[in-house]
Formats: sequence, C-alpha cells, structure tokens
Amino acid sequence: MRKYCLLFLVFFLLQAIGAVESPKHEIRAVWLTTIYGLDWPKKPATTEAGRKAQQQELCSMLDKLADANFNTVFLQVRLRGDVIYRSSIEPASKTFSGKYGTMPGYYPLAFAIEECHKRGMECHAWFVTFPVGMDKAVKEQGKLSVVKRKPKLCKRHNGEWYLDPGVPETADYILSLVKELVNGYDIDGIQFDYIRYPEQAKTFPDKAVHQKYGKSTRLADWRRENINKMVYRIYDWVKLAKPWVQVSSSPLGKYNRIERVPNAGWTAYESVFQDPKMWME
Repeated sequence: MRKYCLLFLVFFLLQAIGAVESPKHEIRAVWLTTIYGLDWPKKPATTEAGRKAQQQELCSMLDKLADANFNTVFLQVRLRGDVIYRSSIEPASKTFSGKYGTMPGYYPLAFAIEECHKRGMECHAWFVTFPVGMDKAVKEQGKLSVVKRKPKLCKRHNGEWYLDPGVPETADYILSLVKELVNGYDIDGIQFDYIRYPEQAKTFPDKAVHQKYGKSTRLADWRRENINKMVYRIYDWVKLAKPWVQVSSSPLGKYNRIERVPNAGWTAYESVFQDPKMWME
C-alpha cells in the first residue's frame, strides 16, 4: 500500500479567443490523511516527547514532498464530526491526543500551515462534509458528538451517522464550521469531500424530510438541489470573506450513466446525487 494517496491536478486555462495555453499555475498535490493515523500522526501524543515526535514526523513528510516538487497539501482537518484545529463547535479528534475533545498540546492545523508555508507549499483544509461517525465513535464522543448536540440534523444509515443535507439547518451548521475555519486559519484553500449522499442512498431515511421540505419536487432532483444550494452558499461566503482562498471538491469520478455503457455502475449524478457539472457553471 502506498504511504500517501496522491492527487495530481492540472488546471488548463482557456483564453477568450479559444486558444489553449500552458497552465498559469499547476497544482501538484497530496492528500494527507489524519483519520485513524493513516498518514499522520502514527500514534497519539500524551507527553512533550510525543508531541515533538508528531511534529517531526510531519516535517519529514513535508521535506520529502517538497524535494519531490509537490506544492500543495490537502490536509484532512475534519474527520467524522471531529477536527484537528481549535473549535468552539466540534470536538478535537482523538487521533492526536488519544481522547476526543483534547488537543495534544499544540494545534495540528496551525502547525501544518506554518510548516507548509516555510517550504513554499500551500495548505488546503480537507473537509469531510456529511459523515459524522460510526456508532462506536459517536458513543465515545458522548455529549460532544453532533449526533447528541444536533439530533434533528442527523440520520443513521447502515451503521454510520450522517448530517442530513435535506434539513435546512444542516447547511447553517456546515457554514458555521467553514466560517470558523476560514476566519481562524491562514489556509490557502478548502476542499470538500463526501459532499454528497452516502453509499446506497436509495435507502437513506429522508423521506419524511422530503415530504416536509420538497414534496413538490422529485426526490432525486430535490436531493441534488440540496447539495447544489450548499455548495453555492459556501462558495459565495468564502469568496466574499477571503477571495484568495480556493474552494474545491473531490466528487465521484463518473458523472452520470451513458446509454452505450449500461453497466457504468456508481455515478455522481444518479447514485449519490452530486452534480459537479452544475457547480462549475
């Protein structure tokens, strides 16, 4: 298994006349995963020596990435309803300290931003949007969990909890997290992961919510519009607050089904009600 999940993104800018020129800025990026300590940190820190080891571990990773000519890090900052930065809304992840709600003696996101910038690298906040934890994690978080604090916003589906995109207050809640993050930290961008309905979405328990808020619209269209509205709202706020902060997402690779390929399988548009094509317009 590779140590890092690599994401290479090249943006081609089209000129008004229609000629295609070389990219003005090329993003050479890595997703750096913090959930379960998959990339960083390898273990929680409960002592000063442990904290220094965590920090040195990240610095070594960044040095290798810089040497390999990477210029951007997508750092996972919101995992499953827990975060790696100072927040008055959601608990600190236990990944760094071993205990939910407790920081390891430093703020991992702030440290990562500083170290990325020292190396001339951008640091983008990788933000997992709707999943908020398996039953075990929710129980362990206790009263700190959004499931306990905001039960109206949450639905249990296949053993995992999710914020329900169809409940209007969900967008308010997500935006409050975004505001706290963008206002509080010198991030270069924010990337939204899982900004979609979950796997096996046909059985997602939102029929009553649909009847309450969108019964005049077909369920599939209503679900897509819930995501679209949230994307537009977040984007507009970020660009008003800090125009230089980039807003991105990692949608499913297949947009929709193609008639000549009847077994196209899992798609963004039909399976999880994402419409990234619309977002780009």
